[in-house]
Amino acid sequence: MRNITLENITQAVIEHGDGGKSHPRLYEVYTSLIRHLHAFVREVNLTEQELSLLRDFIIRADRYTKEIPNGEIHMLLDLLGISELVVLLHNQNSTATESNLEGPVYVPDAPERNMGDRLGIDEDGNTLFLSGHVLDLNGKPIANALLDVWQSNSKGLYDLHDPSQAKGNFRGRFRTKSDGRYTFETVVPVGYTIPSSGPCGEVLQLLGRHTQRAAHIHFKLSAAGYIPLTTQIYIDGDPHLDSDTTFAVRSAIVKLQKHEAPDKLKAYNQSKPFYTTEFDFVLHPTNTP
Repeated sequence: MRNITLENITQAVIEHGDGGKSHPRLYEVYTSLIRHLHAFVREVNLTEQELSLLRDFIIRADRYTKEIPNGEIHMLLDLLGISELVVLLHNQNSTATESNLEGPVYVPDAPERNMGDRLGIDEDGNTLFLSGHVLDLNGKPIANALLDVWQSNSKGLYDLHDPSQAKGNFRGRFRTKSDGRYTFETVVPVGYTIPSSGPCGEVLQLLGRHTQRAAHIHFKLSAAGYIPLTTQIYIDGDPHLDSDTTFAVRSAIVKLQKHEAPDKLKAYNQSKPFYTTEFDFVLHPTNTP
């Protein structure tokens, strides 16, 4: 198209193609994105200097970093609330356990562990025994459900960020038995500061936003005949439950019960006070609206 002007450039970009014949859904998303992006540029009167800064930010966010090996784009979408917004759009009015964002530190093929095993090694952490059931919408147990679990240690560090931890520490996959029950030993997670030495951290600082995540444990659940579930459970009492920097705290919040009586210590083979809590996951069948 010749003679591009301020008035016709947006439509020119949209019409540069086959009008969605090849990929209708892609074209639908693309055209809406172009309209909104162009409207944004017009609304803020974006300057060439600001555009240059934006290019630099995206390039740096996509680079390999020590803190975020795959780059910061995934984390950026979480920090902008986009990841959680997409979850919320597609997780409404269901009695199943609420979905939640995956986060940028999930690693597939975590070590397979036996039910009841310890999830990771951390001599400084407070021991937590977490248990519950995987159920269907009618409260019946789901056997052979796979729980893929990952969390930070008691210092708020994942194995990806902490060279002192072995690969796969505080990651594991468990399978439920016929009663749908799961149980494993771990440590009480703590809230932590997200990796903030890169461009995402710079922007948060400029905006006066903090970089704290509330204490949580990640889960991915799957079972034959059920919709896979990615979610998080949060620890009650964390000071950032109401201001988590990824906007991901919802209703899955558990209270921890502390045990320090001698008989309890003996029963759980513990030498110092420890904690327990329970949480039941409910999965939605694939053939139910």
